[in-house]
Amino acid sequence: MKFLLLLSLFFTACAHTATTLPATPARGPSSPAVGPSEFAAQKLRAKGISEEFLTLVKKIYREDQRASVLELNFLGFLRPHQPTGDEAIPAWQLRRVQKFIAKNHQAFKAAERDFHVPKEVIASLLWVETRHGRDTGHFHVASSLFSIAQADYPTLLDGLLDQAKKMAPDYDQVIANRIQERARTKSDWAAAELVALQEIHQKGWKDARSLNGSFSGAFGMAQFMPSSYLSWSKSEHAKPNLFNADDSILSVANYLSANGWQGKDRASQEAALFHYNRDKSYVTHILRMSECVKRPLASNKHKKKNRGVASAPSC
Repeated sequence: MKFLLLLSLFFTACAHTATTLPATPARGPSSPAVGPSEFAAQKLRAKGISEEFLTLVKKIYREDQRASVLELNFLGFLRPHQPTGDEAIPAWQLRRVQKFIAKNHQAFKAAERDFHVPKEVIASLLWVETRHGRDTGHFHVASSLFSIAQADYPTLLDGLLDQAKKMAPDYDQVIANRIQERARTKSDWAAAELVALQEIHQKGWKDARSLNGSFSGAFGMAQFMPSSYLSWSKSEHAKPNLFNADDSILSVANYLSANGWQGKDRASQEAALFHYNRDKSYVTHILRMSECVKRPLASNKHKKKNRGVASAPSC
């Protein structure tokens, strides 16, 4: 799950073109005897993945997306002008969120009744994540996760470090260490997420061959990771569909409630949102937007008088 970084840099990651990571000799320990794909496959076997699903992942793997996936996952923090979460929210965005609430009022009513999470928070989160499903991502989920699982392969990691030098004028050992540690931890995390994707695929809930999403492997309007889908997706039907507004609304409400959201406790709300996306600016932005959304829509009379001008001030 991801914040609208740079107000849509990462949540419109599908618009990025792949940046080829430079091929450089490994500077660390000698490279494994196997290639990056088999290197990742060994991790997956250790996690208990079936050979049948592993074979499928290798067959459908889109290696051409790997360079872009690795850069977006591991070097994004080097990009300038990172948002703080308190940037002005344009009026047109607030109106979109208000209209989304009105259009799906029955689902929001059920979410507030069952999980006690305000509709403004859920609708704001879904806007920030994917603009209410308009931008769910074009990255192949299984391929993104399989690429991330390769991140600590020596030559690929060296390529990331070389790319970081070009992106960061102040590149130093602290930055290098951060990338290396993230490669180790997130590659292991991605392997576990692929095992979760295997369960989703085998149960027939989503087809791993055609499932697309973000560069991090999240999918649907709510941008759930496979493990989050298994744990917190919610539906009135047998198979939750996170590309559907009703199921996304219920699933987000269930997620936040299960992770500690309490109605009048700001600290618990911040903690639940931080669990959803571990970015303090994301948390700040969602809560600010949800408060701004409570403003009433401008009247038709007001809109006619101000054609071509925002119908309400930014928040």
